[in-house]
Amino acid sequence: MTTRFMAIAMALFASACSSVDDRVSAAIGDAVRDKQMQEIRIAALTDFEWEKVYLFDPYAPRAHICEVLGVEARQCERVVPFESMDDGIMSLAFVSGTEVVRYARHRRLNGDFTPVASRQPILATEAVFKVVPSGVLQDGRPWLRLVLNGA
Repeated sequence: MTTRFMAIAMALFASACSSVDDRVSAAIGDAVRDKQMQEIRIAALTDFEWEKVYLFDPYAPRAHICEVLGVEARQCERVVPFESMDDGIMSLAFVSGTEVVRYARHRRLNGDFTPVASRQPILATEAVFKVVPSGVLQDGRPWLRLVLNGA
């Protein structure tokens, strides 16, 4: 194989392994739409290890998120690969120790965490949210808020 081919293959592989994860949002959405669920445990919906989670509102600037997470400016764009530019998108940062292990884009249609809890980060053992119906969407589906237990 040529050096150029290897470089292209490595670039494609790296882009495929993005640290942005939409699967977390989908799992949360499936859980909140389960009519039997009155509360959800975020740790039960993830398939990776983490100790604490941070929730960030839509439009939260990347620089602010990196400051909260303690990420150096030169690493910020790599660790926080997107900024929410939409009312319907927020971010979840899963942290273990001081390392961001997963940065997830979360669609508020999959459960609305806003307004985000003021008590952050939230430990994995305490990331339990009540599912609270809060209105109806234009298509008749319920708008479901996620309220931190004990908040």
